[in-house]
Amino acid sequence: MWIDRKPSQYTALALLASLLLQGPAFAADNATPAQPKPSASPHERSSVNREAAAALLRERQTLVREAMVANEDMLMAIVSLEHQDKDAAYKALSDASGKLDVVLARDPHMKLVPISARLTTEDLESGPKAVKESLSQAKKQLSDGHVQVAKSLLRPLTSEIRTSIEYLPMDSYPAAIKQASQDIQAGHLNEAAALLADTLRAIVTKETIYPLPPLKAEADVQEAEALIKADPKKNQAQATDLLNQAGQQLEVGKLLGYGDYKDITKEIASVQQKLHGGSADTGLFARLKSLLHEARTKL
Repeated sequence: MWIDRKPSQYTALALLASLLLQGPAFAADNATPAQPKPSASPHERSSVNREAAAALLRERQTLVREAMVANEDMLMAIVSLEHQDKDAAYKALSDASGKLDVVLARDPHMKLVPISARLTTEDLESGPKAVKESLSQAKKQLSDGHVQVAKSLLRPLTSEIRTSIEYLPMDSYPAAIKQASQDIQAGHLNEAAALLADTLRAIVTKETIYPLPPLKAEADVQEAEALIKADPKKNQAQATDLLNQAGQQLEVGKLLGYGDYKDITKEIASVQQKLHGGSADTGLFARLKSLLHEARTKL
């Protein structure tokens, strides 16, 4: 039984927020998180950690905004130089330099700051049987020398979230802007424009692909576990269908070349067998969830 499960908008947005706010630009090696007192209860420790994380998140959001505006100021400076407007270009760069100084003052160890992000989702709705058929057809077309036809058959075989994030390199960007400002003051407008153009090319772009099949399989397993916890006898059939769905998702992921999930597939079969035997142990899904979590962290 194939259950069509598209990734939720929340999943995509949560992933993008995680990338923007927890990526390399925000390595917290130099941060000192608030430490609860040794006598604090688990609930109190959790509350302290949440408050500390919220404060850190607000600070990071401010730094990102400052860097984004600084980059826009630099673009305005280039436009002003094209129109030979020396004063406007100098003011824009001064504003940009000031904003980047603020960013570095708050975190002098920061190397990269995200300034833009794009997220796209391609969700394949086909099951394993349909994927195998498309692959077989593509192989036949390739063997017959019909490369373009094979490409058209392979192109839809994608199930992933793809992110592209641009970062300002803080080890070179501020210095280049200050040098361009000095060139403008000296009347060397062409040199300033060339330097700013080169600086734009120094922006770092990082593209990352997150396969959807293991993420969707994990969601199916979580839902199956919730059903079993609610009413093992009543929900056994539905939970079994969800576990079958999870297994098919992993098979699709393997067919698409995203990975090999043999251990997870075996554990799904083990959980299903125990369910059919009437087991409703609270730890029934523990190892399966652990394997899926491990697979997700490797993405």
